[in-house]
Amino acid sequence: MRVISILLVILTMISCTEKMNIDLKSTDPILTVEGSVTSDFKNHKVILKESSDVYNKDQSNRISNAVVTVSDGTKIFSYSEVQPGCYESDLKFAGQPGKTYTLNINNVDINKDGKTEKYKASSYMRDPYVIDKIKLHFDPDYEAKDDEEGKFWLVKLFLQDNPKTKDYYAFACRKNNILVHDTITEIIVQRDTYFNGSQTKGVNVGELNQSKSDEILKDKDVITLETYAIGKDYYYFIDQFQKMSEDRSMFSGPPGNIKTNISNGGIGFFSAYSITRTSIVYNKK
Repeated sequence: MRVISILLVILTMISCTEKMNIDLKSTDPILTVEGSVTSDFKNHKVILKESSDVYNKDQSNRISNAVVTVSDGTKIFSYSEVQPGCYESDLKFAGQPGKTYTLNINNVDINKDGKTEKYKASSYMRDPYVIDKIKLHFDPDYEAKDDEEGKFWLVKLFLQDNPKTKDYYAFACRKNNILVHDTITEIIVQRDTYFNGSQTKGVNVGELNQSKSDEILKDKDVITLETYAIGKDYYYFIDQFQKMSEDRSMFSGPPGNIKTNISNGGIGFFSAYSITRTSIVYNKK
């Protein structure tokens, strides 16, 4: 069996060192792509790696010397390799809602046949969501979906969903401005199927496990909910990825089991999304 080590980009949580494994049948080397453009003003990143074999003790090869650019239809942003396989935009910029961002990757030779390949992916940035408020709720009987043991503070969301659109949400939490949900398996994704056009009344969108040192709440801690306005395709990518992680045996087929938006047989995802941040102070009674 082949294990593909993918650099997981969690929205704004992209890291040049973080990785996760996906189990797949033995196959030829495949380019894995993870990258995003968000509404934050910053240097955005793209990670390029090559699939590796589970019997190979070496880590997956980082793909160096690629030519990476992102276009918004008017401007082209060049990316430079800042670490092996980690490319960063030369200029800081903030993605703008209403624009489609296109990633182009050139000068890659995954098959080592002397012929370079090209890869492409596009993603539309939606308008940010308007959040009314968030609340913290302690539930001693709450059971996390991944069967984590512990006691949980839950982050409850209140907003008015837009009745004219089908909306897809992703959520992650910060504690004192440190992101505690920093992998694709930790964030929560939801669609508005059950509350389309309605006022939500405290939907659970965050879990702070009091058995984890970095999530334990102390008096005056500031909890910030990051709400991502993601697209339908990215919602399903995350949802399928998380289900695969919970039960890998159901994913015994080729990479097509998880739909990606990378062309030319690449896997992973390139996403553009806007971010809304809402904070609350924990007051210990």
